[in-house]
Amino acid sequence: MANVLRNIFRNGSAWVLFLPLLILYSSSYFQRTAVPGMIFDQLAAEIGAEYVPGIGPAFIWIYSLSQLVIGILVDRLSAKRVVSIGGVLFCVGVFLFPLMNSAWTMYLCRMAAGLGAGTMYLSLVRESDRLFGHENYSLMMGVVYVAGYGGGLIGTMPFGRLVEVFSWQSVLLGAAVISLTSYIWFMVAYRKEPMVTAAHSTAQISLWKQLKQLFKNRLMWVATYCGSLNFAVYFTIQTVFGKKLLIDVAKMSAPAAELSIFVMTLVCMGVLFSSSVLTRLIGNRRRPLMIAGSLINLIASAGMSLALWKSLPAGCFVGCLILMAVASGMIIIYSMAGQEYGSQSSMTQCAGLTNMINYFSAVLLTLGAGWWLSRFVSPGQKESVIYPVEAYLQLFVILLVLAAAAMVLVLFLPETKGKFRKD
Repeated sequence: MANVLRNIFRNGSAWVLFLPLLILYSSSYFQRTAVPGMIFDQLAAEIGAEYVPGIGPAFIWIYSLSQLVIGILVDRLSAKRVVSIGGVLFCVGVFLFPLMNSAWTMYLCRMAAGLGAGTMYLSLVRESDRLFGHENYSLMMGVVYVAGYGGGLIGTMPFGRLVEVFSWQSVLLGAAVISLTSYIWFMVAYRKEPMVTAAHSTAQISLWKQLKQLFKNRLMWVATYCGSLNFAVYFTIQTVFGKKLLIDVAKMSAPAAELSIFVMTLVCMGVLFSSSVLTRLIGNRRRPLMIAGSLINLIASAGMSLALWKSLPAGCFVGCLILMAVASGMIIIYSMAGQEYGSQSSMTQCAGLTNMINYFSAVLLTLGAGWWLSRFVSPGQKESVIYPVEAYLQLFVILLVLAAAAMVLVLFLPETKGKFRKD
């Protein structure tokens, strides 16, 4: 393993191409995490509080909707072509956003940034495989996920601290300068790089046939369901009601609850990379880690339900949240297996579809959880809402049922050992 890592990191020519794209992806993750949550009050003062909630979906919805189309474009046109256009959209969006003072112009900027950001991840999927070889694909995707989540981590407490010292506009403009610098580096590094497309993606296989094969791939759908459930649970807790649950039910202080969510993110980042290393060490086997991820999510959901039912100490709640972060950190394994249940020529399209479903699942679970909890709010609780224990308990029982279904389904998934089944 040491020799593998040494050879990867000695591949200087590949890293010159890979790093600027990696930084762009990290910057895109920073943008989707930092805005609007960390500067809600400042944005409300600019455009009105009723318009601020629309800023997040303006980025996420177009990002997720674009993934399947962008996956096709990367396979057929090359990462170089796609990022050269997407990078412009992203940089324009992030540069103009802090300069706007109306809701609709801010929405347009976030939509442009979201569409541009959608080109980064799938281009990294293709370039990880092309530049470092498929035998090292899991390791490189671990690097990609850690870089992305690292950008998201900077968009939480560090961004909040910077905004306390500088204006939010100046901080976001500084981040935009980093994005533009990375894009220029990308264009210079790739100027002599050929337009490399996926093998057999254009002439030999029609687009309709590829899409038909992709949507008929039942194994891919099962792997995607199991992985997206782990991700959606983690995402919803991290971004919506995790902190509130710890304060309302576990009776933790706000700083302690914030620290717990921060630790969740760190744990997830660590598992993302360590699981990618582990799957490489065990011969690129995916099945053991997928089973482990679904089992951990099942145990976490059961543990959280028990903690709510029996009013267990705060440490039990935090422990269950950490387990959910571990399960989500294994999403990279489900994604790789889903791609390998198809063919190499459609791997980027498959990655685009699974990434789209991951975010759709997260948004749907977020909306569903919000609707469910709101059922327990009386009209007199509009200002300061404290959800009752039974609201959280019923929600986690629903998640427990979904996790149990995933646990059963994952047992039927075959092993790939890093090989594409239809090549």
